[in-house]
Amino acid sequence: NMSSEGAMPAAGPRLHHLTTWFDPESAAVVTILLGLFQVLLSVPLAYSEQNLPKIFFLPLVIGILVMAGGSFTLANERNPSRQLLKGCACSNVAGLLGALIAFCLYCYSLNTAQNKDPCIPISSHDDFSPSPSFCPGEILMTYSWSVTLLLLLHDIGAMIMHSLLSLSALKALKTD
Repeated sequence: NMSSEGAMPAAGPRLHHLTTWFDPESAAVVTILLGLFQVLLSVPLAYSEQNLPKIFFLPLVIGILVMAGGSFTLANERNPSRQLLKGCACSNVAGLLGALIAFCLYCYSLNTAQNKDPCIPISSHDDFSPSPSFCPGEILMTYSWSVTLLLLLHDIGAMIMHSLLSLSALKALKTD
């Protein structure tokens, strides 16, 4: 005869474990961090991007979307329910689609930056210039290119995490 004391309540649907090494809770935390880094990198991009002046909105929106997907996943792992699982699936699929769009725009931005001549070098002979042909536009363009490359790398990580979490959530919904 089993006692009801200490018995665990019936848990709701959890994400499907795709393999033994896949932990949805850890994946959710990594996804939230990737989104947070994108939000933080939107600030320097707002002041440096010359090719697409309003592109800083993209990492801001995508970062929030990525963090939402990770948050739904984490919430479902902590307190499983069918409604949270649906939210998890929807937000991760939306995050994946947004990350794919961002990937294309970041690649476009990186390619167009290569084809621009930022300025005609001016000759400067004071002690503060780094070289005889100092070009502030080139420094700004290199900085902007570096930030965009970081965003692209974080976006690739977010696409991988959202793919795994979407697949896991959709499999869990299908089997439930």
